[in-house]
Amino acid sequence: MVEVRKSSILLYTRPMVRVLLYDYPGSICSQMARLALVEKGVTFDRHTVDIMKAKEQFEPWYVALNPKSVVPTLRIDDEITTDTINIVHKVDDRFDGPHLTPNDPSFMNRMMSDIMGLHYGVLLYAGSLTDEGTSPTIIARGEMLRQMLKERPEHAALLQSRIDGNQRMQDILADAAKVEKHLDNARTIVDMLDIALGQSEFVAADRYSLADTFATAALARFRMHGFAGWWENAINPNVERYIDAMKSRPSWTQAGVVDGLSELH
Repeated sequence: MVEVRKSSILLYTRPMVRVLLYDYPGSICSQMARLALVEKGVTFDRHTVDIMKAKEQFEPWYVALNPKSVVPTLRIDDEITTDTINIVHKVDDRFDGPHLTPNDPSFMNRMMSDIMGLHYGVLLYAGSLTDEGTSPTIIARGEMLRQMLKERPEHAALLQSRIDGNQRMQDILADAAKVEKHLDNARTIVDMLDIALGQSEFVAADRYSLADTFATAALARFRMHGFAGWWENAINPNVERYIDAMKSRPSWTQAGVVDGLSELH
């Protein structure tokens, strides 16, 4: 604690804490982290990591922060937290503000895990495949990663894991049944959310929780890739009501939630 004297009264104030989020505007996980910070009322700075054109996530300075070379990464003073679920829990546990965890967090944790477990790459590229079931973007990314492997042997394990993941993505996209399975998984999440939202205004409690940071970002991503039909026209009316309500919250704009500009462009 820092001791501060004012007249004859002895005051104690907490030291200022700097909160810095390394993120990318369109990243779904970055949006989840920003929503948690904004809804918690945390003042934070941002450092954009260009994961698209500049491929900054593979720069040595960032790999040192986040060995998996993904965004977001949260820095609180000198403390580094990675993994989106860990980050949002850290935000809720570390700072004053509205409590974003229900008394019984079991359903919240399940929904967060299920939402995080979706294959968002399939959602992104499934609608823009060639007749052969390939994505030129994914093929080009694989070539880029193999070139980086030659240039940066010190990151061989990391880059090889990305190359392997890229190949798995190509294999999924080439198999219509596998693509449909991943789309079904996402539709199932929407159905589950509709059931939950039929009982409460929010996903996992009678107030906003960390589950809402994940659900909001996921539904925005579904809409961005043309899947709003999963809930519109009274198909899942509670989800339709919910996403409209989330868009009206100040955090939607303050956290920079994206639901209309595809990463393909």
